[in-house]
Amino acid sequence: MSGTGWVVAEESLLDETVHGEVVATVLRQELHLPATDDAPPLAVERTVTEGGAGPPVVLVHGFAQNRTTWRVSGRSMVAYLAALGHEVLNVELRGHGGSRRLGAGNASAFSEYVTDVCRVVDALDQPPVVVGHSLGGGVGVGVATERPLAGLVHLAGIYTFAEANATIRALGRLTLELEPLLARSSVRMSTGWAGRILARMYALTDIAGYGAPIAGWVPDSIERDLLEERLALGFDWTSIEVWLQMSRWAQGERLQYRDAFAETDVPLLVLCGDHDPLVREVDSRACFEESGSSDKEFELFDAFHHRVHWGHVDLILGRHAPEVVWPRIAQWLDRRSS
Repeated sequence: MSGTGWVVAEESLLDETVHGEVVATVLRQELHLPATDDAPPLAVERTVTEGGAGPPVVLVHGFAQNRTTWRVSGRSMVAYLAALGHEVLNVELRGHGGSRRLGAGNASAFSEYVTDVCRVVDALDQPPVVVGHSLGGGVGVGVATERPLAGLVHLAGIYTFAEANATIRALGRLTLELEPLLARSSVRMSTGWAGRILARMYALTDIAGYGAPIAGWVPDSIERDLLEERLALGFDWTSIEVWLQMSRWAQGERLQYRDAFAETDVPLLVLCGDHDPLVREVDSRACFEESGSSDKEFELFDAFHHRVHWGHVDLILGRHAPEVVWPRIAQWLDRRSS
């Protein structure tokens, strides 16, 4: 195992479905980074295959999500990357999933998520590629300004936020009006109940995805059983303080790492979907255009060039993602690995 400081809590050898009939035999470890004087414990799921020698890939989930962002029982981007030889580290940020169960409370600021991933990077013996989805993309931007990375994949990631989504901006304004009350009451946010309700109401929620301002997927883009599993297991507890910060971004406040990112030369791949109301093309292009990278690529997935329309979750778990999106990421990783 690369790096130092890890505690191996569990380990198993298992056959995991990559996609369809494709199965990979992987070694899965539940790793813990112990608490320090100024940081809580973290849970990281490590996945490798026999003989894997590729550079490490650190996966960072989005707002109120967890490790299920990257794998469900019938589709696993984790196993796909591991089968290509990468050491895959699926991080659960403080307050989420396994890290919450270890006692890591909610973040009091977005920057604490950046600290979490920096700790993971520091525990590896070589610079990894960070792949961040949604809010995790913004976390990856922050990490790139503070640690050497082999690359950053900004996957439907936040950089600007809700510039073209009036509904989210309005929700942000309402949240900020309630900020004095929320700050006094130490509110904790759970989205797990919402995920379970959405899973049970699949027929309605799938149809509602047509044109909905906060839809996470394009209708019929993910098989029903996989989407229900993702919704039921993937929504998590999160921090009201972080949502307040996101609400300020939605009103035009700048992500605090943007100036430093403009001076950071890290290989960058920015990907977004054409039917993603949560992170629009304008948000992703801002990341690409402002980056100081001398090696950067941008791609919008759309129906004309990429078979179907693409929503927020579809880029990872959509039925066509293993044939369209995953290889795009893998080829980019391979070019930079060699």
